[in-house]
Amino acid sequence: MRFSWVWIGCLATTIIVLTWLFLKKPVSIYPIQGTFIQLLENSHGQWDENEWLTFFGYLKKLKISNLYLQWTVADTRAFFSGSSLQSVQSPPLETILRLAEQFDIKISIGLVYDAEYWNQITQNSHQVKIYLDDLLRRSIFAAEQITPTALKYRSFDGWYITEEVDDLNWNSIEKRELLLVYLEQLSNALEKLTPGYQIAISGFCNGRIEIAEFSKLWDQLFKRTKINLALFQDGIGAKKLTFSRLPDYLAAFKQSATDHQREMGVIVEIFRQTNGYPINTRPFQAVPADFSRIKRQQQLASRFSQNLVAFSVPSYMMPIAGHSEEALYNKYLTSIEEKNNADSKLERLR
Repeated sequence: MRFSWVWIGCLATTIIVLTWLFLKKPVSIYPIQGTFIQLLENSHGQWDENEWLTFFGYLKKLKISNLYLQWTVADTRAFFSGSSLQSVQSPPLETILRLAEQFDIKISIGLVYDAEYWNQITQNSHQVKIYLDDLLRRSIFAAEQITPTALKYRSFDGWYITEEVDDLNWNSIEKRELLLVYLEQLSNALEKLTPGYQIAISGFCNGRIEIAEFSKLWDQLFKRTKINLALFQDGIGAKKLTFSRLPDYLAAFKQSATDHQREMGVIVEIFRQTNGYPINTRPFQAVPADFSRIKRQQQLASRFSQNLVAFSVPSYMMPIAGHSEEALYNKYLTSIEEKNNADSKLERLR
């Protein structure tokens, strides 16, 4: 009799454990919900309506709900009309906003891309101040020109500050103060132009800064500016960070955002860099990453945020970009379908 009761008890325990394992919600791997696009004069600056419709159709199939225009002025060429700046052949901004509204996709609008940015910020503090003052003037001017058009569309979600914050160029007290003043003045101007709209920025790390100093930089940035969304580039595609080092920086980044009541997200680099710094001295070049690596990046990023943003679907995961890009697109679509099927089966079992 005693043996029977022991056997029954063991069986009951086994059933409870198996039930718990079956019903236990697995660790979530969040989907990519946003992407950047770098507007280029020789392609996007010449697209017609049908080409943009195709583009948004791909985004919708991939379940992308947020599109970040990394810039809308490239040096002196504007991707919008109605400005004293010289526009590209077919300025796409209003078309993007209109079609994004149709496809239920939110748009964050970047401002001025200056090809000399990374060279200029390595100069001495006096020269950096002159440069940032001019960039501030240009960026505010662009935002003022864009605002009347942007506010006509529900798809307009806010602004994206084009200048990326890194861990190498702002370590001196003088230069960091110049950066903070620039971001403070620009974010104040954007908030005044469009009160209540999102103001986003991104940053990355080369792994050459102590975690405490990294946290201090972002603490100061959040404290001094109206920026309310910060995106951290995972650095995997550009080989700036590794899977083992990335979690420490993401944890610090998330803590800083949380401490200052700001939103954060993770930029998943869906490319594999093949040329350019730090690999060699050639111009930057990259190809689509292996799908298995991207899934690892998603899994890691999901530990810190639900807001995963790709860099970048148009360049590395869209059929119109090439054969390798189409292959990655198809693999990602298949993964979406498999997840939907798995979710449906689990829901029926429950």
